Amino acid sequence: MTGEWLMYAPGSAGEYFEKRPINMFYINEKEVEENLPMGETIEELEKSFVEYGKGEAQSSPRERNIQDGVVFNTMPAISKRLGLAGMKTYIAGPNGAHFVVLLFDSNMSRLIAVIEANKLGQIRTGALPAMVTRHLANGKGHVFTLIGSGFQAETQLKGILEVADLSEIRVYSRTFEHARNFAQKYSRETGMEIRPFEDVGKALKDATIVNSMTDSNNAIFSRSQLGDRYHVNLAGGNLPMRQEAADDVLAESDLVVVEHLQQALIESGEIIHLSKTEKSGKMVELKDFILKKEDYADAGRTVFKSMGIGLEDIAAGYIVLKNMGLMEKIG
Repeated sequence: MTGEWLMYAPGSAGEYFEKRPINMFYINEKEVEENLPMGETIEELEKSFVEYGKGEAQSSPRERNIQDGVVFNTMPAISKRLGLAGMKTYIAGPNGAHFVVLLFDSNMSRLIAVIEANKLGQIRTGALPAMVTRHLANGKGHVFTLIGSGFQAETQLKGILEVADLSEIRVYSRTFEHARNFAQKYSRETGMEIRPFEDVGKALKDATIVNSMTDSNNAIFSRSQLGDRYHVNLAGGNLPMRQEAADDVLAESDLVVVEHLQQALIESGEIIHLSKTEKSGKMVELKDFILKKEDYADAGRTVFKSMGIGLEDIAAGYIVLKNMGLMEKIG
């Protein structure tokens, strides 16, 4: 999509408007899927959180506006490194949900892209826990347990496959048939055997990496079902009444990495509960962790809580535009 835009600027001879050419792009779901590889997304997210930790990017908590059963969400952010500002915004209601990312050129203060973001959100939601996992789950031969087998579970698996050496893959779902179908499908796709489990305790026995991606309102597993060393990624619930892991999973861990503390204290049941205890000091925000990750190398029991922030969507949108060859056309 091309055209012209009017730029407002104050001048010594008075205020004026200047016409400049514009290229604005609409990117559909198929184009996102073809241009947002998991490995590259993991790398770009790490760069963005390093930038965030240095104070050169900002990302605000999710804002929800609710009326008559319809929820309108906005997740804004800005990145100096990428020269981009924008947000993921989406609406959800009785007739479904629709997601888009809006990207602005922060140097020229203009809209450059509207990106359909259902697939984008799925990929970056799998990439972020994977990025954290590669720093906290060292060694080889990990036993990986995936809790949940829905739409988002696919990229949770693919993200971990990018960063970890796995000896075994397991999947548990509250509906065993869903776990079995997931295991069959992705065993074929990945070429690795995935075992479905009916019992969460058996699925977690000796697991060293656990990803939970559910909308559960009640804790699915507890500390007693985990071994002596583990890394747990909690990537499902983003409402305060939801809780995937029991309180003791976080309380008895050595380290709890929180994607965005301000947002977590609004949206995460697990983090809200932990913040009210004497164990709250073990929490560190991801932007701070990523700058000093070597300081946590000896942590044997770790948890990462992810809910999604706009900075990740801006980074993912940038990858899509770059891989489509569109960044050089913006101007």
